[in-house]
Amino acid sequence: MARGSPDSKHDHRQGRAVPVRARSHASRDAIIQGALALWRTKGFAATTVTDICKAANVSKALFYVYFARREDVLMEVEVFTIRDAHLAAQAVASRPYDLFDLIKAVIETLEQGVRHYPAELVFETVLETYRIERRALADGATEADLALLFLEPFEQARRDGELPAGIDIVRAARIAQVLVGDAIRCRAAGDLGEQPLAESLAREISALIGGLGPG
Repeated sequence: MARGSPDSKHDHRQGRAVPVRARSHASRDAIIQGALALWRTKGFAATTVTDICKAANVSKALFYVYFARREDVLMEVEVFTIRDAHLAAQAVASRPYDLFDLIKAVIETLEQGVRHYPAELVFETVLETYRIERRALADGATEADLALLFLEPFEQARRDGELPAGIDIVRAARIAQVLVGDAIRCRAAGDLGEQPLAESLAREISALIGGLGPG
């Protein structure tokens, strides 16, 4: 291929794109890690975007390339590991189980995740999740779009006969998700002490969901 051909130039640009993307990811990760370090020491409310930029050694302009608000960084921290919760539910469903076992596995996974973060950060994450849900609904999202935590496990439970065939799965998943979110918020606020949530909350939710069946 002749030197300086269009294809050669394209290959050159592609070669340059890889380190550019790598720097881009590194800057974004630095912002997230810098914010998290500050939130652990200063708290969420006392940490400004300027503080985060200084900790990450990036400009404000670069911060706003990746995030519109400080709260958007918060949602990238993955305080609530839904993927891990679904994996835990799948593990339960791979052997004989009932609805209580499935719900408990999801809640236990979330509990284990939030223990790694300050209570204030957990509290703020729950509140921001509620705000995001309200905005999403206003923008045309459906309840199914928001029932991420329990929709997949409950669909599996229905296929396995652990939920009635005629139950409104979306409604059940949303109810369970709201109850779990509220319980975690209360725990972070210090209203529920230090007792584990999974056992009692899973019993409450499984009893409530069981009563949503037709007839």
